[in-house]
Amino acid sequence: MDWSLVNLAVSFAAFGLLARLWPCNPEQPRLLSRDLPDNVIYWLLGVLLYGGLVTLLIRGGLGLLLGAHGATASAAVLAGYGWTSRLPLALQAVLVIVILDFVQYWLHRLFHTRSLWPFHAIHHSAEQLEWTTTFRIHPVNFVVYGAGALAVVQLAGFLPGAFAIAAVVNSLMGPLAHANVDWTFGPLRYVIVSPVYHRWHHVKDPAVYNRNFAPTFPIWDLMFGTCYMPKGVLPSSYGVEGVPPHFLAQMIWPFQEIARRFTSKADAAASA
Repeated sequence: MDWSLVNLAVSFAAFGLLARLWPCNPEQPRLLSRDLPDNVIYWLLGVLLYGGLVTLLIRGGLGLLLGAHGATASAAVLAGYGWTSRLPLALQAVLVIVILDFVQYWLHRLFHTRSLWPFHAIHHSAEQLEWTTTFRIHPVNFVVYGAGALAVVQLAGFLPGAFAIAAVVNSLMGPLAHANVDWTFGPLRYVIVSPVYHRWHHVKDPAVYNRNFAPTFPIWDLMFGTCYMPKGVLPSSYGVEGVPPHFLAQMIWPFQEIARRFTSKADAAASA
């Protein structure tokens, strides 16, 4: 928790300075956005509750699949096993980052389908997009997209050190991708996700926010036809319609929205 607070303070200073020097949307507050209080609550939720979730998913999943052998298998997975654990640690870390990015690309697309969109819409509801929007994730979204994806990749047997390195890289990439900065990374625009690249994913226009799903490597968007990066144009006008503005209501709203859909279908069937 102490290190998390230090990291948060340094990030506020660093991204506040970047937003002042190279803002993508100068009309936005550079430091204290309207959505900041709720984003901080989401950050606290992550710090306090999500820490051991990957381990819990691995132990629970293998326990269900393997019964009495689940504990042994879980211990092997969490410690690293097989040929992947014998690769150089740096290579393992690179493979973890790339494989996790590929898995999350497809999970991200899944959350943009009608069934799961209410949970992901919470992340898109920020109207003043900035680096703390990274943490604005509904628990259902986090369990599947964050912890679930990481648990799947961990089954491949990489060493814990590789995941530690990958965690550092991803903890930098997430806030940078959401930062209010006009960087496109120039010749590397299609190599690494830039702030401008990901900000296009958050614009209100549904035709555009169903693009740019890749967390780190645009190659997935290029390969599967979901890349959107117009030259010489900067994104603006973020958020989605219908999502309530504050944390507690946002925790409940996706379930209410799904229940409303079922009720509407039932009413339509009854009146047919």
